[in-house]
Amino acid sequence: MDEYAALEAWKTVVGATRVEPMDRVHNPIWKVTGEDGRQWVLKHLPEWPPGVGPVEEYRVLCYLQAGGLPVAVPVVTDDGLIAYNADNLSTDPNEKQPTGPHAYALLPLLPNDPELHESPELAHTIGTGIGQLDRMLADCPWHVTSFTDDPAPDILGDDYAKLPPELRELVDPLRDQLWAALTDLPTQLTHGDCNVGNILVHNGEVTGYIDLDHLPHSPRVRDLGVYLASRLLDQIIDGDPDAMAAVLRHYVAGYHSTHPLTEREQAAVIPLLLTTLVGGADWCLHGWVPDPTGYQRNLRAIEWITSRYDQLVSAAAP
Repeated sequence: MDEYAALEAWKTVVGATRVEPMDRVHNPIWKVTGEDGRQWVLKHLPEWPPGVGPVEEYRVLCYLQAGGLPVAVPVVTDDGLIAYNADNLSTDPNEKQPTGPHAYALLPLLPNDPELHESPELAHTIGTGIGQLDRMLADCPWHVTSFTDDPAPDILGDDYAKLPPELRELVDPLRDQLWAALTDLPTQLTHGDCNVGNILVHNGEVTGYIDLDHLPHSPRVRDLGVYLASRLLDQIIDGDPDAMAAVLRHYVAGYHSTHPLTEREQAAVIPLLLTTLVGGADWCLHGWVPDPTGYQRNLRAIEWITSRYDQLVSAAAP
Protein backbone atom coordinates (compact mmCIF):
# COMPACT_ATOMS: atom_id res chain seq x y z
CA MET A 1 0.00 0.00 0.00
CA ASP A 2 1.28 3.48 -0.81
CA GLU A 3 0.59 6.80 0.89
CA TYR A 4 -2.02 7.87 -1.66
CA ALA A 5 -4.02 4.70 -1.15
CA ALA A 6 -3.87 5.23 2.62
CA LEU A 7 -5.16 8.80 2.27
CA GLU A 8 -8.36 7.48 0.70
CA ALA A 9 -9.41 6.72 4.29
CA TRP A 10 -9.66 10.50 4.92
CA LYS A 11 -10.94 11.55 1.48
CA THR A 12 -13.77 13.70 2.81
CA VAL A 13 -11.32 15.48 5.12
CA VAL A 14 -8.34 16.17 2.84
CA GLY A 15 -9.87 16.09 -0.66
CA ALA A 16 -7.33 16.37 -3.47
CA THR A 17 -3.86 16.56 -1.97
CA ARG A 18 -0.17 17.03 -2.59
CA VAL A 19 2.00 14.54 -0.70
CA GLU A 20 5.69 15.06 0.14
CA PRO A 21 7.97 12.72 2.13
CA MET A 22 9.35 14.19 5.35
CA ASP A 23 12.55 13.34 7.18
CA ARG A 24 12.22 9.81 8.48
CA VAL A 25 13.17 8.75 12.00
CA HIS A 26 12.02 5.13 12.28
CA ASN A 27 8.68 5.17 10.49
CA PRO A 28 7.91 6.91 7.18
CA ILE A 29 5.93 10.15 7.37
CA TRP A 30 4.56 12.47 4.69
CA LYS A 31 3.39 16.08 4.61
CA VAL A 32 -0.09 16.27 3.12
CA THR A 33 -1.34 19.57 1.70
CA GLY A 34 -4.96 20.02 0.72
CA GLU A 35 -6.32 22.23 -2.07
CA ASP A 36 -7.34 24.84 0.51
CA GLY A 37 -3.81 24.97 1.98
CA ARG A 38 -4.52 22.99 5.14
CA GLN A 39 -1.71 20.60 6.08
CA TRP A 40 -1.44 17.29 7.87
CA VAL A 41 1.10 14.56 8.54
CA LEU A 42 0.44 11.01 7.38
CA LYS A 43 2.32 8.60 9.61
CA HIS A 44 3.00 4.91 9.16
CA LEU A 45 2.27 3.57 12.63
CA PRO A 46 5.07 2.10 14.72
CA GLU A 47 5.22 -0.99 16.86
CA TRP A 48 3.98 0.07 20.29
CA PRO A 49 5.91 -0.74 23.47
CA PRO A 50 4.36 -2.92 26.19
CA GLY A 51 1.34 -1.35 27.84
CA VAL A 52 0.71 1.31 25.19
CA GLY A 53 -1.25 1.35 21.93
CA PRO A 54 -3.14 3.72 19.63
CA VAL A 55 -6.19 3.78 21.91
CA GLU A 56 -4.19 4.68 25.02
CA GLU A 57 -2.25 7.34 23.15
CA TYR A 58 -5.45 8.81 21.70
CA ARG A 59 -7.05 9.10 25.14
CA VAL A 60 -3.97 10.76 26.60
CA LEU A 61 -3.75 13.19 23.67
CA CYS A 62 -7.42 14.17 24.04
CA TYR A 63 -6.84 14.79 27.75
CA LEU A 64 -3.78 16.96 27.05
CA GLN A 65 -5.60 18.88 24.33
CA ALA A 66 -8.54 19.55 26.64
CA GLY A 67 -6.04 20.94 29.15
CA GLY A 68 -4.76 23.44 26.61
CA LEU A 69 -1.57 21.75 25.40
CA PRO A 70 -0.87 21.80 21.65
CA VAL A 71 -0.80 18.13 20.65
CA ALA A 72 -1.43 16.35 17.36
CA VAL A 73 -4.58 14.30 17.94
CA PRO A 74 -5.24 11.79 15.12
CA VAL A 75 -7.94 12.78 12.64
CA VAL A 76 -10.77 10.22 12.61
CA THR A 77 -11.14 8.39 9.29
CA ASP A 78 -14.26 8.58 7.13
CA ASP A 79 -15.23 5.23 8.70
CA GLY A 80 -14.91 6.60 12.23
CA LEU A 81 -11.54 5.06 13.16
CA ILE A 82 -8.50 6.62 14.83
CA ALA A 83 -6.15 4.59 12.62
CA TYR A 84 -6.53 3.19 9.13
CA ASN A 85 -5.94 -0.43 8.22
CA ALA A 86 -4.77 -1.34 11.72
CA ASP A 87 -5.41 -5.02 12.22
CA ASN A 88 -4.49 -4.86 15.89
CA LEU A 89 -5.27 -2.06 18.34
CA SER A 90 -4.98 -4.21 21.45
CA THR A 91 -2.53 -3.62 24.27
CA ASP A 92 -0.48 -6.12 26.20
CA PRO A 93 1.23 -5.01 29.43
CA ASN A 94 4.19 -7.32 28.79
CA GLU A 95 4.70 -7.59 25.03
CA LYS A 96 5.14 -5.14 22.17
CA GLN A 97 2.08 -4.90 19.97
CA PRO A 98 2.36 -4.25 16.21
CA THR A 99 -0.66 -2.58 14.62
CA GLY A 100 -0.04 -4.27 11.28
CA PRO A 101 2.29 -3.64 8.33
CA HIS A 102 0.02 -1.10 6.60
CA ALA A 103 -1.47 0.93 9.46
CA TYR A 104 -1.58 4.73 9.19
CA ALA A 105 -2.70 7.77 11.16
CA LEU A 106 -3.41 11.29 9.93
CA LEU A 107 -2.33 14.12 12.21
CA PRO A 108 -2.50 17.91 12.03
CA LEU A 109 0.79 19.52 11.02
CA LEU A 110 1.91 21.79 13.87
CA PRO A 111 4.21 24.81 13.29
CA ASN A 112 7.90 24.28 13.99
CA ASP A 113 11.15 26.18 13.36
CA PRO A 114 13.90 24.01 11.84
CA GLU A 115 16.72 25.75 13.71
CA LEU A 116 16.85 26.94 17.30
CA HIS A 117 19.45 29.19 18.90
CA GLU A 118 20.30 29.05 22.57
CA SER A 119 19.12 31.90 24.76
CA PRO A 120 18.02 32.19 28.40
CA GLU A 121 14.51 33.16 27.30
CA LEU A 122 14.04 30.23 24.93
CA ALA A 123 15.60 27.78 27.38
CA HIS A 124 13.18 28.89 30.10
CA THR A 125 10.23 28.65 27.68
CA ILE A 126 11.12 25.12 26.60
CA GLY A 127 11.79 24.01 30.17
CA THR A 128 8.42 25.45 31.18
CA GLY A 129 6.73 23.64 28.30
CA ILE A 130 8.21 20.27 29.25
CA GLY A 131 7.24 20.90 32.87
CA GLN A 132 3.65 21.66 31.84
CA LEU A 133 3.51 18.44 29.85
CA ASP A 134 4.85 16.35 32.73
CA ARG A 135 2.57 18.06 35.24
CA MET A 136 -0.48 17.11 33.17
CA LEU A 137 0.78 13.57 32.56
CA ALA A 138 1.26 13.13 36.30
CA ASP A 139 -2.46 13.84 36.79
CA CYS A 140 -3.70 11.95 33.72
CA PRO A 141 -7.00 10.19 34.54
CA TRP A 142 -6.50 7.54 31.85
CA HIS A 143 -4.85 4.46 33.27
CA VAL A 144 -1.86 3.52 31.13
CA THR A 145 -0.36 0.16 32.06
CA SER A 146 2.94 1.08 30.50
CA PHE A 147 6.47 -0.20 30.81
CA THR A 148 8.91 1.17 33.37
CA ASP A 149 11.85 3.22 32.15
CA ASP A 150 14.46 3.01 34.91
CA PRO A 151 17.68 4.49 33.52
CA ALA A 152 20.05 3.26 36.23
CA PRO A 153 19.64 -0.52 35.70
CA ASP A 154 18.47 -0.18 32.09
CA ILE A 155 21.54 1.77 30.93
CA LEU A 156 24.19 1.25 33.60
CA GLY A 157 23.28 -2.35 34.51
CA ASP A 158 24.12 -5.67 32.88
CA ASP A 159 24.13 -4.40 29.29
CA TYR A 160 26.69 -1.72 30.14
CA ALA A 161 29.47 -4.30 29.76
CA LYS A 162 28.55 -4.71 26.07
CA LEU A 163 29.57 -1.13 25.31
CA PRO A 164 32.96 -0.44 23.69
CA PRO A 165 35.90 0.11 26.06
CA GLU A 166 36.45 3.63 24.70
CA LEU A 167 33.01 4.62 25.98
CA ARG A 168 33.21 2.78 29.30
CA GLU A 169 36.56 4.40 30.05
CA LEU A 170 34.82 7.78 29.95
CA VAL A 171 31.85 6.77 32.09
CA ASP A 172 33.45 4.30 34.55
CA PRO A 173 34.79 6.99 36.94
CA LEU A 174 31.24 8.37 37.28
CA ARG A 175 29.25 5.14 37.15
CA ASP A 176 28.67 4.72 40.88
CA GLN A 177 27.86 8.41 41.23
CA LEU A 178 25.38 8.22 38.37
CA TRP A 179 23.70 5.13 39.79
CA ALA A 180 23.25 6.79 43.17
CA ALA A 181 21.86 9.97 41.61
CA LEU A 182 19.27 8.08 39.55
CA THR A 183 18.05 5.59 42.16
CA ASP A 184 14.69 6.07 43.94
CA LEU A 185 13.68 9.24 42.13
CA PRO A 186 9.92 10.06 42.07
CA THR A 187 8.28 8.48 39.03
CA GLN A 188 5.22 9.25 36.91
CA LEU A 189 3.79 8.83 33.42
CA THR A 190 6.16 10.61 31.01
CA HIS A 191 6.49 11.36 27.30
CA GLY A 192 9.29 8.82 26.95
CA ASP A 193 10.88 10.26 23.79
CA CYS A 194 11.03 13.94 24.65
CA ASN A 195 13.70 14.97 22.15
CA VAL A 196 14.20 18.12 20.11
CA GLY A 197 12.20 16.71 17.22
CA ASN A 198 9.18 15.98 19.41
CA ILE A 199 8.94 19.31 21.25
CA LEU A 200 8.03 21.80 18.54
CA VAL A 201 8.95 25.47 18.84
CA HIS A 202 7.87 28.37 16.63
CA ASN A 203 8.57 32.06 17.13
CA GLY A 204 9.91 31.44 20.60
CA GLU A 205 6.89 29.47 21.85
CA VAL A 206 6.25 25.77 22.33
CA THR A 207 3.77 24.90 19.59
CA GLY A 208 3.51 21.15 19.78
CA TYR A 209 4.16 17.90 21.61
CA ILE A 210 4.26 14.95 19.23
CA ASP A 211 5.03 11.21 19.12
CA LEU A 212 3.58 10.27 22.49
CA ASP A 213 3.65 6.59 21.59
CA HIS A 214 5.95 5.52 24.43
CA LEU A 215 4.32 6.87 27.63
CA PRO A 216 6.49 4.97 30.13
CA HIS A 217 6.57 5.40 33.88
CA SER A 218 9.90 7.09 34.56
CA PRO A 219 11.65 9.50 36.89
CA ARG A 220 9.61 12.63 36.24
CA VAL A 221 12.67 14.70 35.34
CA ARG A 222 13.64 12.08 32.74
CA ASP A 223 11.87 13.98 29.94
CA LEU A 224 13.99 17.07 30.62
CA GLY A 225 17.17 14.98 30.61
CA VAL A 226 16.23 13.39 27.28
CA TYR A 227 15.48 16.78 25.73
CA LEU A 228 18.80 18.24 26.87
CA ALA A 229 20.69 15.21 25.58
CA SER A 230 19.15 15.64 22.13
CA ARG A 231 19.84 19.37 22.25
CA LEU A 232 23.50 18.69 23.04
CA LEU A 233 23.75 16.19 20.18
CA ASP A 234 22.55 18.91 17.82
CA GLN A 235 25.26 21.25 19.11
CA ILE A 236 28.18 18.88 19.49
CA ILE A 237 29.27 18.58 15.83
CA ASP A 238 28.62 21.89 14.12
CA GLY A 239 27.07 24.01 16.87
CA ASP A 240 28.21 25.46 20.18
CA PRO A 241 27.78 23.12 23.18
CA ASP A 242 29.16 25.79 25.48
CA ALA A 243 26.22 28.03 24.52
CA MET A 244 23.85 25.32 25.68
CA ALA A 245 25.80 24.82 28.90
CA ALA A 246 25.49 28.54 29.60
CA VAL A 247 21.68 28.31 29.70
CA LEU A 248 21.24 24.91 31.38
CA ARG A 249 19.92 26.46 34.56
CA HIS A 250 17.23 28.28 32.58
CA TYR A 251 15.89 24.98 31.21
CA VAL A 252 15.77 23.59 34.76
CA ALA A 253 14.30 26.77 36.22
CA GLY A 254 11.56 26.80 33.58
CA TYR A 255 10.63 23.20 34.33
CA HIS A 256 10.75 23.84 38.08
CA SER A 257 8.48 26.88 37.74
CA THR A 258 5.57 24.76 36.58
CA HIS A 259 6.36 21.26 37.91
CA PRO A 260 8.48 21.80 41.07
CA LEU A 261 11.47 19.55 41.59
CA THR A 262 13.18 18.48 44.77
CA GLU A 263 16.86 19.33 45.20
CA ARG A 264 17.70 15.71 44.51
CA GLU A 265 15.74 15.78 41.24
CA GLN A 266 17.47 18.97 40.19
CA ALA A 267 20.81 17.30 40.90
CA ALA A 268 19.76 14.35 38.71
CA VAL A 269 19.34 16.41 35.52
CA ILE A 270 22.95 16.10 34.31
CA PRO A 271 23.21 12.41 35.35
CA LEU A 272 20.05 11.78 33.31
CA LEU A 273 21.46 13.74 30.38
CA LEU A 274 24.66 11.68 30.44
CA THR A 275 22.97 8.29 30.83
CA THR A 276 20.58 9.18 28.00
CA LEU A 277 23.60 9.65 25.74
CA VAL A 278 25.08 6.34 26.91
CA GLY A 279 21.77 4.66 26.11
CA GLY A 280 21.73 6.41 22.74
CA ALA A 281 25.22 5.13 21.94
CA ASP A 282 24.11 1.60 22.84
CA TRP A 283 21.05 1.95 20.58
CA CYS A 284 23.22 3.12 17.69
CA LEU A 285 25.30 -0.04 18.06
CA HIS A 286 22.65 -2.61 18.95
CA GLY A 287 19.31 -1.14 17.82
CA TRP A 288 17.18 -1.93 14.79
CA VAL A 289 19.70 -0.53 12.30
CA PRO A 290 23.40 0.00 13.16
CA ASP A 291 24.30 3.70 13.07
CA PRO A 292 28.09 4.20 13.33
CA THR A 293 27.80 7.94 12.71
CA GLY A 294 25.21 8.29 15.48
CA TYR A 295 27.44 6.31 17.82
CA GLN A 296 30.38 8.63 17.19
CA ARG A 297 28.20 11.68 17.81
CA ASN A 298 26.99 10.24 21.12
CA LEU A 299 30.57 9.35 22.03
CA ARG A 300 31.76 12.91 21.38
CA ALA A 301 28.92 14.30 23.49
CA ILE A 302 29.76 11.87 26.32
CA GLU A 303 33.41 12.89 26.13
CA TRP A 304 32.40 16.54 26.27
CA ILE A 305 30.22 16.03 29.36
CA THR A 306 32.58 13.79 31.30
CA SER A 307 35.46 16.24 30.82
CA ARG A 308 33.48 18.96 32.66
CA TYR A 309 30.91 16.95 34.63
CA ASP A 310 31.07 18.80 37.97
CA GLN A 311 30.99 22.13 36.20
CA LEU A 312 27.82 21.14 34.34
CA VAL A 313 26.11 19.89 37.49
CA SER A 314 26.72 23.28 39.04
CA ALA A 315 25.62 25.10 35.90
CA ALA A 316 22.27 23.25 35.89
CA ALA A 317 21.37 24.41 39.40
CA PRO A 318 18.68 27.12 39.08
